[in-house]
Amino acid sequence: MKLSWMGHSCFRMTAQDGTVVITDPYDDSVGIEMLPLRADLVTMSHEHHDHNCEQMLIGHPVIARGVEEAHVGGVETRAVSSYHDEVRGAKRGENALRIFAIDGLKLVHAGDLGCMPEESVLEAIAGADVLLLPVGGFYTIDASAAKRVIAAARPRCVIPMHFRTARCGYPIAGVAPFLAAMGAQDAQPVRELELECGRVPAGVVLLQPEADAL
Repeated sequence: MKLSWMGHSCFRMTAQDGTVVITDPYDDSVGIEMLPLRADLVTMSHEHHDHNCEQMLIGHPVIARGVEEAHVGGVETRAVSSYHDEVRGAKRGENALRIFAIDGLKLVHAGDLGCMPEESVLEAIAGADVLLLPVGGFYTIDASAAKRVIAAARPRCVIPMHFRTARCGYPIAGVAPFLAAMGAQDAQPVRELELECGRVPAGVVLLQPEADAL
């Protein structure tokens, strides 16, 4: 499968059979370009405007919201629920951590995770080949909390998301604190990852957003 980052929490996954998945499409409040995206399946971790923007979408994809399950082409997905804040959703509500089975790989998109997940959630996401994880803080977990989630969930590869970039004006941190916390200061962004069973890079991988510049 191929994995690329549009920006913010929006990724494109393309399975070997051509099935295209888009996660958490954002609106123009983020400050980065809204790219027109064609997909077979779209997932939305929660109903905030920077994660559920249908205006980015071309055509009529299947949309899985929250913890809804879906099976489209060669992709199966389910989700487990956690919280968008550290007070069990009292500030910002619930957040779905989306689990994908694609080409024999397990990918987890953590949405706007805002706290340390409960043990049952950690068990569900444990051992992912790839974990897409917010690291910018304020609205989500920050760099130090992200490191704790990684230690508990033990993914092979971690890709940071939902951090401040050149055009994103949200009051969140850039990626540097996370890279420092993980000892990955020398990580260089790549445009796209090609992944298959037994060939997944270990550690932190930094993707270059298609709609923005780091």
